[in-house]
Amino acid sequence: MSDLSQKDVINWASFKNINVYINEKKVLSDININFHYGENILILGPNGSGKSTLLKLLNRSIYPIATNHSSFKLFNKENINIWDIRKKVGFLFREMEQRIDNGVNLYDVISSGFSGIFNSRYSSLLSEREKVKINNLIKEWELNNIINNEFQSLSDGQKRRALIARAIVYEPNILVLDEPFSNLDIKSNLILNHNINKLINQSVNIIYVTHNLECILPKTNRVILIKEGKIINDGSPYELINTKIISELFDIQVKVIEQEGYWRMVPLNN
Repeated sequence: MSDLSQKDVINWASFKNINVYINEKKVLSDININFHYGENILILGPNGSGKSTLLKLLNRSIYPIATNHSSFKLFNKENINIWDIRKKVGFLFREMEQRIDNGVNLYDVISSGFSGIFNSRYSSLLSEREKVKINNLIKEWELNNIINNEFQSLSDGQKRRALIARAIVYEPNILVLDEPFSNLDIKSNLILNHNINKLINQSVNIIYVTHNLECILPKTNRVILIKEGKIINDGSPYELINTKIISELFDIQVKVIEQEGYWRMVPLNN
């Protein structure tokens, strides 16, 4: 992973007056925001607020409504090839798990990061350099003992680690994660948290979505709050993750507690 210390004020994504409709329903409204190198960004909000939709704009699986007053740029380009994006940005979306057929083994899932296709026939066509990269990822993400297992037989934590390994085969400097910690038990959560922090230490910028304060990565340095399709606040964790703001965001009275970079909330009696 390359050192991004010289790029910490450069935009890699720029949204200007962005609106998104899905099935004629407006799901994102008037999005004006920039993402910069050097940031680890949390997008936080209730279920159905538009968090995942915002991320899907980044991998071009969803497109905004184009107007004379709107623009959406990735790496300073309004038009960019999807494979060029994948070499710069790794993606993990939860629905990927459902797209993988029964019978596909873990090795073929990781190798599909190069081909885009979950099939052993394509794994056999990998270059020696690509095979070395996959073997290194298998070791780094502690998948050696299950590499030939069927993907759909694995635990949620193992699946998540495999799909992140798949997302970083091109050694991207940015990793986009949609609810990476959902449905994980305590051990799997801690292992994944540790591995993602290792990527951050290698200068990979993380942008991720959650609605659970306990899943906030300690090295998060920017928080974007989204509700009902609109960005309602943008700042540092210590500015925005507090009792008042979180209670208003989720429409519930809670107390927010932080300890050594980890967060949780507890309900307050009315």
